[in-house]
Amino acid sequence: MATELQARSVKEAASVPRRRGDRPRTIPEQIADHLGTAILRGEYAAGERIREQEVAQLYGVSRGPVREAIRSLARRGMVEFYPRRGAYAVGVSLDLIADFFNLRAALLGLAARCFVRVASPVGMAELEAGITRLRSLAADPLTDPVPFALEVGRAGATLYRHCGNAHLIRTLREQVHGSLWGLIWRERPLDFFTPERRRQTLDIFLGIEAAARRGDEDEAERLARRLLFESRDHALETLAAVRQEAVDPAKMLAAG
Repeated sequence: MATELQARSVKEAASVPRRRGDRPRTIPEQIADHLGTAILRGEYAAGERIREQEVAQLYGVSRGPVREAIRSLARRGMVEFYPRRGAYAVGVSLDLIADFFNLRAALLGLAARCFVRVASPVGMAELEAGITRLRSLAADPLTDPVPFALEVGRAGATLYRHCGNAHLIRTLREQVHGSLWGLIWRERPLDFFTPERRRQTLDIFLGIEAAARRGDEDEAERLARRLLFESRDHALETLAAVRQEAVDPAKMLAAG
C-alpha cells in the first residue's frame, strides 16, 4: 500500500525546482503516480481494494482528489473501478512491463530513423544540449538515478519531437502521460544505479548523434532500440528482486 513517505512527497513536491517550461503536477496527478508506483512494485496485490477514505487520510486530502487519481489510474489500465463497489488494483506482471518496453523500443527506433531523415537543425541542437546535460550527470559518481533517468527521457523525447511524424509524436507522448510507461521512471529508481551504467547510456546517445550527423538511419534506429532494451533489462532486474517474480524469456527481445 502507499506509504507515509510517499504521502509526504506529495506535500513536498511544490518545493522541488522544476525545469523551465515543465508543468507542475496537480495533487490528483501526484497521488495517481504514487499509487500507480505502489501497484507497479507489487505493494498492492492484484484484486486488492484501494479504499478512498484510507488513501485520503494518508495523503491528508479530501476524497475528491483521491477519486480523481483513481479514475486516472483506471484510464491507464492499472485500476478497475466498479460503481458502488469501489476501485481494485489490476495485476501488473513483469511480462506486461517487458511488453511496454518492447513497444516503446520499436516506436522510438522508428522515431530515431525519422529524426535522421528529417535532419532538423533545431532537433540536432536540442539533442546536443541534452547530451551535454547527460554528460555532466554521468561525470558525477554520486548522481541520483532518478534525475538521470528523467534526463534520458527528455533526450529520447527530442528524437520523436523532431521526427516529422505527427501520429508517432502523439503516440509516444501519450505513452508518457496516459499509460503505465509514465510511472516506470517516477518516484523510485529502477536503473542507472552505477557510474558505468550511466556512462553506457551516454555512449548510446553519442552514437545516435554521430549516426544522425552522417545520415545513418539504420544505426540510429538500432541504437534507440538498444537504449530501451538495456533499460528494460535493468529495470526488470530491479523489479524482479523486489517482487520475487520472474519474466518470460520470450519477452526479452534484442536490438539486433
